[in-house]
Amino acid sequence: MTAGFSNYVWQISWEDRPLVVKCFTDLVLLRVEMHAVGAIDQLASACHVGPRIHSCCHLGMVMDFLPGRTLEEADVHCGNWKLLEQIASRLFEFHRQEIPMAAMGEPMLWRTMEKMLLVVDGQSLPAKVPSLAEIRRELALAREALERFEPKVVCGHGDFKPSNVIAHEGEVWLIDFELGGPNYRGFDWMKLFRRPEGVSQKDLEHFLRSYCAEEDEMDLPSLLRETLVFEPLTWLEAFVFFLALPQYKLEDLPKWQQLAEHRWEMYQQTRYRLLPEA
Repeated sequence: MTAGFSNYVWQISWEDRPLVVKCFTDLVLLRVEMHAVGAIDQLASACHVGPRIHSCCHLGMVMDFLPGRTLEEADVHCGNWKLLEQIASRLFEFHRQEIPMAAMGEPMLWRTMEKMLLVVDGQSLPAKVPSLAEIRRELALAREALERFEPKVVCGHGDFKPSNVIAHEGEVWLIDFELGGPNYRGFDWMKLFRRPEGVSQKDLEHFLRSYCAEEDEMDLPSLLRETLVFEPLTWLEAFVFFLALPQYKLEDLPKWQQLAEHRWEMYQQTRYRLLPEA
């Protein structure tokens, strides 16, 4: 079907039943501990927000094939409010789940970036990014600033971009939970709407209203602040990922370096949302 950064995926048929086989590469362990691989996918299967999982281990998984199409950025920025309501409902249901013991710990945002920086240590960095020591200082500043906001931690997806949502005949499903675990709900919200040209404010507001209507929490200005403060962090996390990727896919080094430089530039442009005094 497709080859992502961290796995290979095939659609197969077994006894006339369409299935998906996902095989993990070493990249999945770049950000997740081996004992936690697949734990959140199985949780999403059990609460019916993701595909049904038939078999799962640290090497891969077998799951039901979900028909439909994966969403694109344009789908969440075009005034399709019914679709946003469906996504919000699914995400809320996932966020309210109890985090499995295998995934417990500090928020995944900080855990994954720290693991990736350990890989980056000692390698040559792209020309337009700071030193590793400066990157670590920036992460410490960002974490300190975020903790002052006291954002809500939930059972998070961790990579909630539009392409990890499938729409089919009026239903939506969530996929690819490899980075799931305790994380900030605002990070998932922002990852869905983040794009270089900026967020569609009306669409984001409608999504937040739909999400928080599930729990009767409707202080929209506070919800917007909680979302937008994560915009720089979604770029920063992606920046660190592309810095680490050459250790696993060196043949595409120029591509990863260019993407890292772009994500760092976007972080710098949006940093004021988290560190307005800087």
